[in-house]
Amino acid sequence: MILKELKGYLLIIIAMLIWGSVGIFARWTGESSSVIVFYRVIITFIILVILWIVKGCKGLSDLRTNWKLVVLSGLALGLNWYFFFTAIQRTTVANAVLSYYVAPIIVTILSPVLLKEKIERSSIVALVFGFLGVVVMMAGPGNKLGAEDLLGIGAGLLAAFFYAILTILGKKIQLSARLLVMIQTGVASILFFPQVLGQLIVSSKSLIMLLIIGIIHTAFALTIYYEGIKMIKVQHVGVLGYLDPLSAILFAFFLLGEIPGFSSLLGGILIIFSSFLILSRKKSIKV
Repeated sequence: MILKELKGYLLIIIAMLIWGSVGIFARWTGESSSVIVFYRVIITFIILVILWIVKGCKGLSDLRTNWKLVVLSGLALGLNWYFFFTAIQRTTVANAVLSYYVAPIIVTILSPVLLKEKIERSSIVALVFGFLGVVVMMAGPGNKLGAEDLLGIGAGLLAAFFYAILTILGKKIQLSARLLVMIQTGVASILFFPQVLGQLIVSSKSLIMLLIIGIIHTAFALTIYYEGIKMIKVQHVGVLGYLDPLSAILFAFFLLGEIPGFSSLLGGILIIFSSFLILSRKKSIKV
């Protein structure tokens, strides 16, 4: 049992560290958000379809009662990544990632409406910290944010909203993780294909970066992530999830030379603290 748990922790940590670098590879592609998202989802979709066929095409019977929610979750997945990569391109990786981690707060706001859950006092406290974090990040003393930075943070918040929708739908949908991700990426591929008709030709460098994002950051990382979840407690997964934004800031510092400002760090700490309060109380929310 101990070895199994250790393996679970290791898989989750590896997945989070991998996801922490996705913003860097997105920058290196030099492509638009639509192109990055399209290649990410189409590569993942192709890989998972091949695995699904090899495994015997199982699970379609379970899709009949969930297909509407699955399609909606696919749209949310695509828009989530689109706005996240837009944020990465408009502002620093630190601002983009930290604003993105308002998602657990949004889940708490929407859960009473969509999941009929009662908001706890600790959740209200977390919402206050999260709101203060966004305010400090955007308008704190000494923080030199231009119009592009504000647009980037705004895109990060939109990405957080769609991630929250994706989280809530994921709780409602009764389907195997691999099949769910396969269909989600298939829907997202259809959604973004018209957006990239005139942008399908990319440089060899961009193509390599996009293949890494599709194969490593999506297909591989998602697989080991879901395997790890089965071996450890979900609340521990939530805590380990903060390796994602923290590692993203470190990757940006060492590889891009981006030094986060004091206000960005302070606002990010408040956001992460608020999200931790929620995740430590709600085992159902996954990062």
